[in-house]
Amino acid sequence: MRTLSFLLIGAAAAALSGQAQAKTFMIGTDTPEPFIYTCNSTVTNIIDVGDESQHTTKAVYSTTPGGGEGGEFDKTPILSTRVALTDGACLDAHFSALLGGANFYGVSPMAVFQVTLTNLSTGAGPVHMFGHYETPYGIKSPAVAIGAEPDSDEIGANFFQHVGQGKHDVPPGTYRVDVWWAGAPTAGINAGATGSAFVLKLYQRR
Repeated sequence: MRTLSFLLIGAAAAALSGQAQAKTFMIGTDTPEPFIYTCNSTVTNIIDVGDESQHTTKAVYSTTPGGGEGGEFDKTPILSTRVALTDGACLDAHFSALLGGANFYGVSPMAVFQVTLTNLSTGAGPVHMFGHYETPYGIKSPAVAIGAEPDSDEIGANFFQHVGQGKHDVPPGTYRVDVWWAGAPTAGINAGATGSAFVLKLYQRR
């Protein structure tokens, strides 16, 4: 009987371990080839967009709510703006926001974000800017993430994009820049997220 109990306990622990692994952000579906992406130019224009209001999303990453590249974010971007990109230009983006933590009942203690470009002439996109983790939770819907302390924490993330014909480049054109977000499926919690003080700063360089 004791042996059987140990076997049952071991099986349960293995199952829990498997569930925990499935909820880990930094896992991948494959091993990407090494790739260094660069962009060099001089700053010519800066665009800022922000919203200090507190917002809550019910979207949960891994349930495919439909927004962003890969469809794992809220269908409504938390921030949007437009930018005209010329051949050879660089676009830098800095995003920050305050994320509500465990003290906010009913939300995930972790949130995921994505910054994308959508070509307004061709409709191509959304495509994520360089600087995301490609396969969060093993899903091909690139994101960055932050897990908040009991009250709140601030995320600060940087991205960049070269305009041209190279690998990961986007062609010249007018683009909508969107910030997408969702709650992360952590520790058995499948809930949305709450946050405030959303700011997106774009540096356009030629």
